Amino acid sequence: MRRISLKSKIAIFVMLIIFTCVPLAAHVTLSFLSDEFGRAVRDQQVTLVSRIADELDDKLQVSHGALILAAQSVTAAHLATPRAAREFLHTLPALGSLFDNGVFLFAADGKLLAGTIGEVARPGMDFSDREYVRSTVATGRPCISSPYISRQSHRHPVIMFTAPIFSRDGLLVALLGGSMDLMKENFLGSLADAKVGRTGYFYLFTADETIMTHPHRGSILNRGLPSGVRNIYARGADGGTVSGETVNANGEVVVTTVKRLGTVPWMLAADYPVAEAYAPVRATERSVWLGIIPGGLLLVFVMWLFMRHVTLPMLSLTEQIKGIEETGTYRNVLISSGDEIQTVADAFNSLMNRLHDKEETLVHLSTRDAMTGLYNRRFFEAEMERLDRGRRFPVSVIMVDVDSLKVVNDTLGHETGDRLILMAARALLGAFRAEDVTARIGGDEFAAILEGAGEIAAAEALARIRGSISACNGEKGDLRLSLSLGAATADAPGALGEAWRRADRRMYEDKVLHKSGLESQ
Repeated sequence: MRRISLKSKIAIFVMLIIFTCVPLAAHVTLSFLSDEFGRAVRDQQVTLVSRIADELDDKLQVSHGALILAAQSVTAAHLATPRAAREFLHTLPALGSLFDNGVFLFAADGKLLAGTIGEVARPGMDFSDREYVRSTVATGRPCISSPYISRQSHRHPVIMFTAPIFSRDGLLVALLGGSMDLMKENFLGSLADAKVGRTGYFYLFTADETIMTHPHRGSILNRGLPSGVRNIYARGADGGTVSGETVNANGEVVVTTVKRLGTVPWMLAADYPVAEAYAPVRATERSVWLGIIPGGLLLVFVMWLFMRHVTLPMLSLTEQIKGIEETGTYRNVLISSGDEIQTVADAFNSLMNRLHDKEETLVHLSTRDAMTGLYNRRFFEAEMERLDRGRRFPVSVIMVDVDSLKVVNDTLGHETGDRLILMAARALLGAFRAEDVTARIGGDEFAAILEGAGEIAAAEALARIRGSISACNGEKGDLRLSLSLGAATADAPGALGEAWRRADRRMYEDKVLHKSGLESQ
């Protein structure tokens, strides 16, 4: 029998290494890479969907809160005639910007009193068959409806926000409604244009599996979900964020993440095609398998370098994303691998930075008056409660009312009235300290909280306001500003509410003097 040479043995051994150990090592290593990368993608998508769901909840609450606040200002006079109701709605431009499909006043029997959309705002139209009317009348509580087809000519899917209106004796007498078009560029409609990666997308559906928003407009208001999504939806029905691989309606394998909103029983879902999500891993696998045969032993070394280069940044990305999720504090992930992992990290950072900016904008919108930029009533009342429980006293409250605003609105128009409000805001800003809370708490009412200021400091603030009024009226212009003022001081915790009421009474006494042609000192 012919002996096999050492050279042949080495050759055979190398061949065995190439065709056994190296493929096995490559298989194990690439499987590990795929699993870790998939976990990172799912964790990233869970974080993204959770943030967007929280943002949607905040915007729904802010929008509904604005409607409820407006409903509290409706009086019997506003409901007396369709004309009065229509004129009242025209005093709510901020609601018109929030509800792009119209703002409406309904009687308790569901008949329309007035609306801001002409084609469906004919008084007397019966909307009692609508779910939102029945629910609000039955419960006496605000409601956000399920999606339905609008009666307007565009026939778009819309939702309705409602707020009940009660008489002084507590009877429900009317409803204020705000409608949002799911196909317009509002915060719900624009969700259909948002992307996960290049081809991934978001969509909303209700508890009965009715599609609300979707990049494929033909799917909106369709009922029924793919079985895989239905299983994930069932797991996430308790409010948690659930993620897994499913098959969408087009037969495409996707990473699906679902989270239930807290404000309404809707589910936010994101589908990220696996082909795109795992593209970096698949490209790596092809390169490795093509290099095994020609590379030989060199491939072992290359694979070791490759795994060191790819796995460590990926593991770092995974750990950093987990750290963000566990702490709830956002920070940029630091990856400098120079490959697809860094691209994912950069995209993640960019997306999270945009979400962070939107959160800050939302906080600003929820605490500021849209017209004047001053604090709004909600922030003012929260500060009153906080300071009333504190220890830093005295605290003074100043109440301000713009004189003759209704006359200006009725004679010169609301645009001129808005200018008068802005003059008042400018005058107040010039009279208070930077640390004072200056707020617009009503249409023509303003208020300020002066922490650490006693009666003397409050009197000095009133004098500064009057000086600021004189300065505004000294400027060239066709408007003259007149403000009724009242101030009161609380010297101990628990007394700030009574100080607010005293300041309000004194402001109205000042207004009586102004109407009598007198000037308070």
